[in-house]
Amino acid sequence: MASTALPSAGQPGGDAALRPRTVAAYAATAGPTVILGLPFSVYLPPYIAEGGVISVALVGLLFSLTTIWDGVVDPLIGTMVDRVRTGPGAHRRWMLLALVPLSLLLLALVTVGDRLPFAALFVMMVLFYSSFSLYEVAQLSWGSALVRSPRDSALLYGVRDWFAKIALILAFAAPAAAQLLIPGVSLQGRIMAYASLFLLMVPIALVAIRIVPPRPVIAEAGIGWRQEIRASLSFPPLILLLGVQFLNSFAFGSLTSLFVFFAAAVLDLDGQSAILLFASFIGGAIASPIWTLLARRYGKPPMMIAMGLLISGLLIVTLFQQPRGIVQAAGFSIMLGTGFVGLLFTHSMLADLIPRDAARCGRSRAAFLFALLNLMQKFGVAAAIAVSYLLLDVVGFDPRDGVAASHELHLLFALQPTASWMVMVGLLIAMQRALRRDADPALADPALAIASPRQ
Repeated sequence: MASTALPSAGQPGGDAALRPRTVAAYAATAGPTVILGLPFSVYLPPYIAEGGVISVALVGLLFSLTTIWDGVVDPLIGTMVDRVRTGPGAHRRWMLLALVPLSLLLLALVTVGDRLPFAALFVMMVLFYSSFSLYEVAQLSWGSALVRSPRDSALLYGVRDWFAKIALILAFAAPAAAQLLIPGVSLQGRIMAYASLFLLMVPIALVAIRIVPPRPVIAEAGIGWRQEIRASLSFPPLILLLGVQFLNSFAFGSLTSLFVFFAAAVLDLDGQSAILLFASFIGGAIASPIWTLLARRYGKPPMMIAMGLLISGLLIVTLFQQPRGIVQAAGFSIMLGTGFVGLLFTHSMLADLIPRDAARCGRSRAAFLFALLNLMQKFGVAAAIAVSYLLLDVVGFDPRDGVAASHELHLLFALQPTASWMVMVGLLIAMQRALRRDADPALADPALAIASPRQ
């Protein structure tokens, strides 16, 4: 067996301090996948549905089946990164290997994706998701091997999240500019403008990959997979964190999958939907460094609870207000975006739990655990898309005449994510309590710090 051991768990050969140059370069390596994450929940489903080759209901089924496939493949990818092609620079090699198919499949999806039958789209998306997962799992587990403390993990993944917001601002600026400069531009034109930013992020990532210090993947015996399963199931903080990831992703996926329809039918701003999405990521870019500082000072679960309550409150308020044009909608989008930082918390919390998991299993399972966390994110988003499109069908929503069911759409947009975030808050409270009960003096510092404020 092999694993990506944390420096804090005894990995020799790493630098004692997390240098600013390393933090910045690591964040930049995330560019290709952060650019490609949102088209699947914002632009791609409506783009495929508008093509008319497959029905609206089948669009939700397509994403659900793709994610079921991920349920098999993602853990295997994590295991492969942990155990295959080990040695110095292993994370780097896997990331470079994933970039080629990722690029080719993106080109195919945005050019002919709306004209393909269900089976062809399914195969293409399966391959796309697998390449995406390989790159991201290797990148995230590389980060966990760079950090030595909970404050380090908050900083590293916080800057990564901030870079992601900046990248998405650039990405959403492209379709927004297309709408402004080319009146009547099609949804395909907008998604192609979005995806074109991938061409910018790839060379940046290639340079950054060379700067981030390599961390070796070292073979370790471990305790065997059966015992590892028992160890995972008997570690409530890990199980609760996976649930938190699912619920946060379900809430976020609900918002993004309904946003284009919401802008058109409720706000009467179909021509400005890309501008509103752009505004939400401006809010995220402003707030991400603030959330990072708060997480380092007060702990990650309390701040993630605050995030969920903030966004839920904003959504409920919209039910009691009348739309008043683009200025009000843009202000709402900016405020909503200040809470879109869930991955900052979940990624850094998992990095903090990895040393304790390694002590239980006899080896670090960093890539495998990040693959599971990513899988929960995909399950959450895919479930949100499937549920959202199913409920749209139930209430009789027609994208070609959305005003007829605009009230029902507004209720779905506000209440579906709010319900998910409220359950997430309960899991985070339970996670804090579990960490306190499970505290081990030998490993207390990394684990407890994610639940407690810095003294």
